[in-house]
Amino acid sequence: MKLVFLLFFFFFQSSEALDFKKLKTKSGIEFWFVQDNSIPIISLSFSFRGGSSLELQDQHGLANLMVSLMDEGTRNLNSQEFKKLMKLNGMKLSFSSQKDRIDGVFQVISSQADQGFELFKEALNYPKFSEDEIKKVKNQISSSIKIDQSNIPTIASNKFNEYFFGDHIFKRNIKGTIKSLEKFKRQDISNFHEKSFQKENLVIGVAGDITDKKIKILIESVFGKLQDKFTIPEIELFSNLSIGQQVYKMKTPQTSVLFGHPGLKRNNEDFFALRIANYILGGGGFQSRLYKNIREKKGLVYSVYSYLLPFENDGVIVGGFQTRNKSVYETINAVKKNWKSMNTRGVSKEELNNAKAYFNGSFTRNFTSTSSIAALLKIVQYYKLGENYFQNREKIINNIDHEMVNSVASKYFKTENLFFMIVGEPEEK
Repeated sequence: MKLVFLLFFFFFQSSEALDFKKLKTKSGIEFWFVQDNSIPIISLSFSFRGGSSLELQDQHGLANLMVSLMDEGTRNLNSQEFKKLMKLNGMKLSFSSQKDRIDGVFQVISSQADQGFELFKEALNYPKFSEDEIKKVKNQISSSIKIDQSNIPTIASNKFNEYFFGDHIFKRNIKGTIKSLEKFKRQDISNFHEKSFQKENLVIGVAGDITDKKIKILIESVFGKLQDKFTIPEIELFSNLSIGQQVYKMKTPQTSVLFGHPGLKRNNEDFFALRIANYILGGGGFQSRLYKNIREKKGLVYSVYSYLLPFENDGVIVGGFQTRNKSVYETINAVKKNWKSMNTRGVSKEELNNAKAYFNGSFTRNFTSTSSIAALLKIVQYYKLGENYFQNREKIINNIDHEMVNSVASKYFKTENLFFMIVGEPEEK
């Protein structure tokens, strides 16, 4: 019976607009909140704009090092004590650095909310950054980098970023290098912490078993003491993305290929039409054209895909595949052919209807847990999609007609703008 109730609850929420509240703490921190008493859990998703883009030229990897230390002890607790208390209070906390933001996830059993949020406050505001833990985490990241250096897909990803983004700050490897890690001192980490966690750059989504009044108090206790001392510079647009292809030679039985193309930022008015077009081209798994034409008909790859990667100020389309060394250039030509077909011929009405049905139906997956609801609330705020996004989303999709999606496909899918990063031993054409 309880399962039936939960399914009904989530279906009801998904069939209507998500009913959230916009709350504000006494110091002015705004956040979106959904009260859900069906499960005794409170979930919080948050982001601070900036991330690794705040690193100076010689600081590659500093943001990742800093967030990796955030759960390794506080002013009053060492690493073991902190992690033991997290476990005793049914609490989860993680931080991660992205190219343009720092993301965090917090979750606690509602009966332990006071204790859990107190630990959260300590970790965010007063991380210990002890010399022993810095040394330990540096060694862990260095080991990870060494593993990456022998992992073909990771090498391909790093090389893709390095070449595709040109001289843009996003070319950097978030982990940095073993050499860059070695020189970071405790003061560097502490200074970067102060720069990264500022109230002005904070976005929060919360869902769970707690009242409006109580959650405002707890959010204030965690984030209320943060200061705004540093203005984050606006990240440049992608004005000089690479085109053509680049080969990085490695001895391997299969070559890994990643490709990129200019895209759109998330709140661009053409974004959803482009997303539908890309779903048909390479984002729809077994149903996509790339999969059907390159995997099923030609047998050149095991999988091939493309997806939209939006950032706050700009966006790109990326994709990839692995194939036999002798098939690399044949597969690249096949990708180009399908890309050109999307530009010149567009999509069929049947493909459009299937894609719209998928996007309308799949959205309900975001309502299956407090953590996914909290993440969705944060994402909509982060990309400035508007308070009416949940009411308007289905309407936006349904209003995308055949002419519109084909116009967007013609405008944004340009074969001449594609870039291919080839890692392996491709046989010459």
